[in-house]
Amino acid sequence: MIFEYNWQASLATLAIVVATVTIGRFILFKVPAFRETLLKNKAENKKKYRNKKKYPHRIKSSQQVALATNFVLFAAVLPFFATFKTQSIWEILLNSFLILMVYDFFYYMTHRFVFHGKGYFRRVHAVHHQARTPTSIDSLLLDPMEAFIGIALFIVVTAAVSLVMGEPLNIATHVITIVIYTQINQLNHVHVELDRFPYKTVNWIANKHAIHHIDMHKGNYATITLLFDRMFGTLD
Repeated sequence: MIFEYNWQASLATLAIVVATVTIGRFILFKVPAFRETLLKNKAENKKKYRNKKKYPHRIKSSQQVALATNFVLFAAVLPFFATFKTQSIWEILLNSFLILMVYDFFYYMTHRFVFHGKGYFRRVHAVHHQARTPTSIDSLLLDPMEAFIGIALFIVVTAAVSLVMGEPLNIATHVITIVIYTQINQLNHVHVELDRFPYKTVNWIANKHAIHHIDMHKGNYATITLLFDRMFGTLD
């Protein structure tokens, strides 16, 4: 088991993630239905941002915390768990699956029993639940503590899977998991009205999380999939 500081692999991961998301969005929003959804969300976001008591300072603080936490990921943590070493496609897919599902399980537990429990962290999460009808801007309507916990949990799970596997993970694994993790978290808060083929899945994902935002007593706690909500009887 050798875990060496490999900043080149971490930097390559970051560059590929940024390129993948940028190109992916450029292509996606060429599709008229998704372009229309983007414009509707932007219009609603603009209206919400005028609420000076709720949005500007929350967005700024959560972005600052997210940036700092991600800096720690790419500068201080990921270099020990990323490699250019060739791994089979099956290893990459398995490791990606494990990271996403283990993360989703622990996020489900944190979301359900910590953020929706009693006491301090319920009040922390209540900031996010001020968004009753979420649009894309509401993925950033967070208390700084919640912004930190979500990203930190993903970092810990990624490192843990690598340690269990006994070696750093190929950068492809990190690119896959980071892109899926970040984009689904944003998709969950997009207002989507595309209840027709072939967009029904996107519509279903976004609307399931919109149900969660109705109040603090709804289910649908998981963020990557709703598997654990189905398993534990909290699918709403």
